[in-house]
This record gives sequence, C-alpha cells and structure tokens, in this order.
Amino acid sequence: MKNIILITFLFFVLGCGYTSVYKDLEIKDFQIIVTEIEGDKDINYHIKKQINLYSNKNSIDKFDVTIVTRYKKEELTKNIAGSVIYYKLSVNSIFTINFNEKSKKVTFNENINIKDQTNNFEQDAYEKNIKKNFASSLRQKLISEILSMK
Repeated sequence: MKNIILITFLFFVLGCGYTSVYKDLEIKDFQIIVTEIEGDKDINYHIKKQINLYSNKNSIDKFDVTIVTRYKKEELTKNIAGSVIYYKLSVNSIFTINFNEKSKKVTFNENINIKDQTNNFEQDAYEKNIKKNFASSLRQKLISEILSMK
C-alpha cells in the first residue's frame, strides 16, 4: 500500500510541469545597481541583499534602481480592555528603474493581518520574519519588472 501511495505521489509531482520561476535566470545577464534607498531599514537591507544574488557584476546591461519603502503597523481590533488583538502590517514600495535611457516607476503593496503575541520578544521576531518575507516578495516583483524591460 505504501508503494502505491509513493508511486502515485511521485507521478503527480514529476508530471505536474513544475518549474522554478528563476530557472532560466542564469541565462539573463544583467547588473542591478541600487543608487538610492529610502524608508524602512530592515526591508531595504533585505531587498538589497537579495538583489545582489541576482546581479552579475560583469554584465554590460546595467539597471539603476531607486528604492523607497514605507512600512506601517496599524491597530485593527482591540478587546474590551483596550488591548490590541490584531495588527495590520503593510509596506508600500516604489522602485524607479533606469535602463538605456528608459525609466520606469513601479509601485508594489504588501500587507498581512497578524494576531498580537503575548510575548514581546516573539512579536518582534515574528514581525522581523514578516519584513523579510515582504522584502523577498518585493525583490521577486522587481526582478520581473526588470526582465520585462530588457
């Protein structure tokens, strides 16, 4: 019975046509130069760090990028005692991409609703993880925009 389940699982996984989004990215030859950064330090740090992974320093095609991020933590709901139960975390980002005399300005928004943690240390760690995920999503969208300009 286990063999049948394993074979069925492998059949679906291997036959589904899954391919990585960045499978052919090594074929793409470009360099991303971050010329200016403004806004949330944590998110901007992670975006820039992740951009460097996809940037070829020896490439002829150079994209100049300006990054502006705005991070906001809003109270959504409170209990009867006035303590916050849910927060809304959101980031608004504006990327200005310059390439070969062309300029493109793109805006992306990400948000998530989270429950307040009783432990402040856990809350801070959770929010840092969410910021990292926001940065990863924004970097992915930025790379897609850059590839569409090429």
